[in-house]
This record gives sequence, structure tokens and C-alpha cells, in this order.
Amino acid sequence: MCGLEVKTDKLKPCPFCGGEARIQVTDDEGNLKSESYLENPYSGVGYVIVHDENNSTDCCPIATNFDEIQGRYIYTSKQEAIDAWNKRVNDDSDKENEND
Repeated sequence: MCGLEVKTDKLKPCPFCGGEARIQVTDDEGNLKSESYLENPYSGVGYVIVHDENNSTDCCPIATNFDEIQGRYIYTSKQEAIDAWNKRVNDDSDKENEND
């Protein structure tokens, strides 16, 4: 890729179970909000990853209870959340960036 960063709005499957994750709107304190909150965000806007038991296979080691966030990070943009979830240890794009 020669240093070009490819952006995507799609989350990769869970690396443990292959299940789906989703991006959830929050306020600055991490309280889950609906998309309509973005029309009048009275307490800031953030984005978190949700990978709950409803969207995972049995016994996924990182799946949370329904509508609990994945990890403790509140991202400032959807793209930041996507990039964080999609990053993998053996990701070839990381190796290419090291060589630049």
C-alpha cells in the first residue's frame, strides 16, 4: 500500500468467535445513546464498540452482556473506533507502515 491508509466503515468479525460487533453512540461519560442523540448532544458525543452475547457464538471470551461496551475506551469518532477494533496483531498493513 506504500503508506496509503485505507479507511473502512465496516467492522471486522470478532477475532475469537467470528461474531459481529457494532458501533454505539454514547455521551462523554459512556452512557449508551440512540442515533437521534446526535441531533442534540447535550453531554458530548463518543463512540464505543459493542460485541455482546447476542452477536457472538457460544463461549466467546470477550463477549459482554447485552448492550455493555467492549473495553473502556470512548472514541471521538466512528473511524477511530473502527480502526481500533479492526487492528490485528498480525495485520500486514502494520508491517508495511514500519517499512516506510
